[in-house]
Amino acid sequence: PEITEPKEHPVVETISPAQVETPAPVMPEIEIDDTPVVAEAPLQIVTPLDGEVVTAFSMDQLVYNPTLQDWRTHDGVDISAAEGTAVLAACAGTVLAVEEDAMMGTTVILEHDGGYQTTYANLQEQPGVGAGEAVSAGQILGAVGCTAAAEAAQEPHLHFSVTKDGENMDPNEFLRSVS
Repeated sequence: PEITEPKEHPVVETISPAQVETPAPVMPEIEIDDTPVVAEAPLQIVTPLDGEVVTAFSMDQLVYNPTLQDWRTHDGVDISAAEGTAVLAACAGTVLAVEEDAMMGTTVILEHDGGYQTTYANLQEQPGVGAGEAVSAGQILGAVGCTAAAEAAQEPHLHFSVTKDGENMDPNEFLRSVS
C-alpha cells in the first residue's frame, strides 16, 4: 500500500462569544423634556350652602325678578337659607375681591385653578375673608344676608355664580362635573 503523508489541516482559531465584536445598536434620537413636573392636588368641590334653590341659573331664558318687577337672565342660583347661615368656599382658591356691589350687596369673588371663578353674593356685611387671602374648600367665607338690592323681595338666600374663562356657567354643572 502506498503511504500518504498526512494532510495539514488549517488551524481553526476558537473565539469565545465575549471576543466577538457586535456593532452597537443604533438608538433612536429622543427629545428630552426637562420641564419640571409639578404635582397637583385634586380639585375638591363642596356645596357652598345646603338649601332649596329658589331661583335657577338661566342665561338663555328670561326669569321674572319680583324685586325689579322685570324679566332678565339670572347668572347664578339663589339658595334659600336662614339669615346668618354659614357660606362655604366651593373649592380652594384665592379671594380675588370682597366688595359692596350696588345690586348684589356684599360679594366675595374667588379665583380657582383651571380658569374658574366663583361668586358669593347677598352676604352679611363684613365677610370673614379679605382680598388676596388663600382659602380651602369648605372654608367659611361669610354668612347669608339680605344685602342684595336687586333681590330684596326674596327671602334670605345666597346668590352663587360660576364662570369658566370669563363665561357664565351653570353652578350645578360646576358642582357635579368637577367634583
